[in-house]
Amino acid sequence: MPPAKESPGWTAKRVYLLAYNATCALLWLRILLSIISILLSQTDTANPNPSIPILVYTTVEPWARWTQTLAVAEILHAATGLTRSPVHTTFTQVFARSVQVWAINYGYPDVMASSLPVYTAMLVAWSTADVIRYLYFVIMSAGLLIPGWLKWLRYSLFVILYPIGIGGEWWLMFGAARAASTGLLLECVWYFCLALYGPGSVMMYGYMLKQRRKTLARA
Repeated sequence: MPPAKESPGWTAKRVYLLAYNATCALLWLRILLSIISILLSQTDTANPNPSIPILVYTTVEPWARWTQTLAVAEILHAATGLTRSPVHTTFTQVFARSVQVWAINYGYPDVMASSLPVYTAMLVAWSTADVIRYLYFVIMSAGLLIPGWLKWLRYSLFVILYPIGIGGEWWLMFGAARAASTGLLLECVWYFCLALYGPGSVMMYGYMLKQRRKTLARA
């Protein structure tokens, strides 16, 4: 999250944002490296270990759930002016992911078990994007010059990663809606949320493209 403009110096706000962003960057890096390590452990293509895919879920899911929950603080940061992030955009992003990790990923383990490639791809997209995003904010909070390559990655990789992440979220929620077929009300809630993904994802993607053009043009 970009810190609000303030006078130079190591204020309490600056130290806090630096610590927060560094913690989030390390947590998402751990998730990404865990997924890569698990996938690379299946090196014997002649005798693949069938338990490897499920390890991604059982090993990484709790970390992803609680790391994403930590991002709820970003809504408060934006609302109180601690950062310059738009409140509505921040709330939309954090709320959507929080519902995903708690109500879908955690609430429907059977759906995850039947969709492990989608779940894995979604987490790789999430963690890759967030490692870069939080590293960007760490350097910004420290008052250092942001490298050009990092700025380019921050405002370019989402072009590929966002469709992968949002597509994975939609598919897993669709699986949850089908699994909730015994409860009409819950099923309607999930299908209503699925219907919102279309306009919501277009709005967010357009917002990020606009930010990309503005930031890279200045660079």
